[in-house]
Amino acid sequence: MKKKKKNKPTDKEPQERAPKDYLLRTWLLFLVVALGLGALYFLPEKVDRWELTKVDLLSDLRYQAPDTTNNAKGAEKLSEHARKDNARVRRREQIYEQIKAEAVASSSSNTTQPQEHTKVVSSEDNTIIDMTPEHDGLRHFFAQLRRRSSLGRPVRIAVLGDSFIEGDIFSGSLRSMLQARYGGSGVGWMPLSSETAGFRRTIRHEFKGWKEYKQLHKKGDYPLTGYYFTGQVGDWVRYTVAKGDRPFEIATIYYRASQPVSLSVSTNDGEARTIELPATEREGLEAYRLAEGHISTLKFSLVSGASGFTCYGVSLDASSGIAVDNFSTRGNSGLPLASVNDALNASFCAAHPYDLIILQYGLNIISPKQLDYSHYTMKMGNAIRHLKATTGRAEYLILGVSDRGKKSEGKVVTMPAAVKLEEAQIHLASELGLTFWSTRAAVVRLGGIGKLAERGWAAKDYTHLAHRGGAELASQFLEAFLLEEKYYDAIR
Repeated sequence: MKKKKKNKPTDKEPQERAPKDYLLRTWLLFLVVALGLGALYFLPEKVDRWELTKVDLLSDLRYQAPDTTNNAKGAEKLSEHARKDNARVRRREQIYEQIKAEAVASSSSNTTQPQEHTKVVSSEDNTIIDMTPEHDGLRHFFAQLRRRSSLGRPVRIAVLGDSFIEGDIFSGSLRSMLQARYGGSGVGWMPLSSETAGFRRTIRHEFKGWKEYKQLHKKGDYPLTGYYFTGQVGDWVRYTVAKGDRPFEIATIYYRASQPVSLSVSTNDGEARTIELPATEREGLEAYRLAEGHISTLKFSLVSGASGFTCYGVSLDASSGIAVDNFSTRGNSGLPLASVNDALNASFCAAHPYDLIILQYGLNIISPKQLDYSHYTMKMGNAIRHLKATTGRAEYLILGVSDRGKKSEGKVVTMPAAVKLEEAQIHLASELGLTFWSTRAAVVRLGGIGKLAERGWAAKDYTHLAHRGGAELASQFLEAFLLEEKYYDAIR
């Protein structure tokens, strides 16, 4: 049998192709993806109302400053440099250090009882730092507090800030604690309409109509409230005291009007009565008492005179004790205070005088890439000077920026930018000779913004507090406040 011969390949037959080399394409794809992800780092933190999560491929390689409260030490050193060196001031410093040491010792020996709120142990860092030469930055306020029963009005505190305190967070808890100790009732200042009415717990606020003007968005003449309202006939507003709270005693409206204005007013769901607000002078505003007594509900509506009527708000207070007014404006940096109308604000503070003004700003300024805030605090200093010129004898306290966190290696850590902004605010308080309290240090003592968010005491944006977190922060502030009271009682 003949063997079959193998066919030899000819040039015309197709030969087996060599495999393609995809290595270059792979590397090019990798490079494009890496560049795309790297570009995401430069996206803004916020687009309109949408918060964007930062994409940082090198986050594990970046140095993260540890959470610390050491800025308080720097503030104390600055306050020491601000002091006059004389026998009276040295004696005051000795008294203050002794009171502080006694408070820390007393708190440390009294921490066995469990409480609903987290027990706050007095800390040497939990103090209000006084940057004034005589260490008397709150002397007038505490003098007013001692004579509160004879003032003929409540001792008033205004808390001006941004979304950190909106919905009466922090200020509402502080008000409750202070009124429980010093007397008073009512939630203080109220706008006619509000975007936070739905989640504010300290009062039920209902309204219909009213056009709101905000200093942050529209030019105009504003007092420190930062807003005003106009309306049409039929617009109304109703305030109802929160369940379990004491009734307020006096309801006062603050307004301007080119002609008399008629309002229909009812209290405690009783029969409405018509009152007439007189026309006002052009430069200032006027206050008119709408009702007094034991008031749980107040409702009023606009009957006539809408043209030329501007309302700034209503105060719901007691005749004595203490009042805490919340002035929160979402997105506010504090700089609009520089454009408060002088004559209007002077007339407002004459009709509604303040003894202490607390400034809480800064969260809207923080940027992860910015560590120098000297330009901001320079402009903020000008704004505070402008405001102080029209607020009478009110004393000022700066609440430092709160703890603001970001994720790193699966953990929430303090943004270095928050620490740097706080440092700048401390220097601002020193420059202006004001008092300062570290909000950030207080939040860190509670575990930090990340831990508070885990407990539901803060939002997952690692910036804003929930109502429980605000209550815990107010408790820490009250501790520092009471230490100041002991000091001022000792040196009076």
